[in-house]
Amino acid sequence: MKPKDYTNFFDTEKLKGDMKQRAIRGGIITSVSQVIMFVLRLASIMVLARLLIPEHFGLIGMVTALTVFIEKFEDLGLGDAVVQRKEITHEQVSTLFWLNMVICLFIAILVALCAKAIAWFYNDQRLLWITVALSSNFIFSGFSIQPMALIRRRMRFDHFALVRILSTAVGLAVAIILALLDYGYWALVWKEISRSVTVTVLAWSFCTWRPSLPARNSGVKSMLKFGGNVTGYNILYYLSNNLDSILLGKFYGAVPVGLYSRARQLSAIPMNPLLEPMQYVSLPALSALQNDPVNYLNYFKKMLSILCFLYMPIIVYICIYSHPIVYIALGAQWMDTVSIFRLLAFSVFISPIVVMLGVIMVSTGKSKRYFFWGLFTSLSTIIAFVVGIRWGAIGLAASWSVSSIANLIFSLFFVFKGSPVGIASTLKSIYRPAIASIVMGIALFLIYQYLSSFHVAFQMSLSVLLGSLIYLFIWMLFPGGYKNIIEFASYPLSMLKRKREMNK
Repeated sequence: MKPKDYTNFFDTEKLKGDMKQRAIRGGIITSVSQVIMFVLRLASIMVLARLLIPEHFGLIGMVTALTVFIEKFEDLGLGDAVVQRKEITHEQVSTLFWLNMVICLFIAILVALCAKAIAWFYNDQRLLWITVALSSNFIFSGFSIQPMALIRRRMRFDHFALVRILSTAVGLAVAIILALLDYGYWALVWKEISRSVTVTVLAWSFCTWRPSLPARNSGVKSMLKFGGNVTGYNILYYLSNNLDSILLGKFYGAVPVGLYSRARQLSAIPMNPLLEPMQYVSLPALSALQNDPVNYLNYFKKMLSILCFLYMPIIVYICIYSHPIVYIALGAQWMDTVSIFRLLAFSVFISPIVVMLGVIMVSTGKSKRYFFWGLFTSLSTIIAFVVGIRWGAIGLAASWSVSSIANLIFSLFFVFKGSPVGIASTLKSIYRPAIASIVMGIALFLIYQYLSSFHVAFQMSLSVLLGSLIYLFIWMLFPGGYKNIIEFASYPLSMLKRKREMNK
């Protein structure tokens, strides 16, 4: 039987001619899908927080804080290498697929063998079988890495969104059912396993590519080098962003880790629906434009501006109204997370800028520079955590925010070398949403003093309405602000109009 010809499957040149419409379509699909993801994650937080206790979340947090470190080796950055590569062949992707499979199988065995050591480290034997069970996730990841990368490379954001939504929904359903059946922390374990299985099944359903046997001299050496630098960055990023949970679990136990992890999850409510998908959308688009500096810069500025326009006011709002939000979402037993979250909010506020800085280096192939960027920022964050652990969860949250702001200042001077983007163009894209969000936050803080005596549902409804109006009003005071808002609002209308024309 003659092997299938995948030449056209890997060609991305045809994407450039329709980049604007694809970007709009990707943005709309991403926005809609993330509204659904937001609802699912919020439901997960609200429902599971009432069915399980902080200790259950703390146990899972202890294991994942360590296993996620090993997880950074499973991909080896080869998924991003497939997305970023201008030209790629069937033989190269097949070789990378089997390489990922071997690595993930090895990691799964390694994690299972380390289970006893993890239980000893935390002095809790329950962690032994939790770790063994979660090690199976690595095998499923090995199957899904390359098909998911190809879905991103081909900018099939609809398929990518469906995989994320359905896998999250399945995981949540499994967790709720098991929690209701009094399985305790095992509900959270099977939540992760069922999600991974669903991702694998759906990824292969949507991706028509099928691997062949690995080929010698397929030309993957440069991709392995690129992936190695990306993996190095991911490992450093993990260490600097998860050492806090490891230190907290070691010195203070499961309950503080549970409270701290809930505060971080609350801060991730706007982060996961907006930042991660925008990163997935912008990386293949900017990679396709890496040899077109003018369009690259324009696309980057537009993406960053839209991202900050949506993201920054949400963070400020959650920070001001974190007390009623935690009470509604988690319940009275989780109120200690409020002060932790408010300190984390400073670092979360600048996250869109940091994410897009990373996209610049990966999309332009500056993987070595990407690694050294991660090395510096990670070391500064680790030092901050070592200092902050003395004051527990509060100290860790404060130290994270301080180090994040310091790292951003350094990054603005380090990242842009050799790219079409500069500091001035970046600041021009973010100053409007940043200032408008801060002014809105000050106004909402003053309003909150008068609304605190009213029913919490009335507080939230009125504050969202007033906050939105204040934010848009401040934005329109800037030169070209009204035009920007109309432009942002026109994107979904433009996409709907184009879709109707195609259906005629």
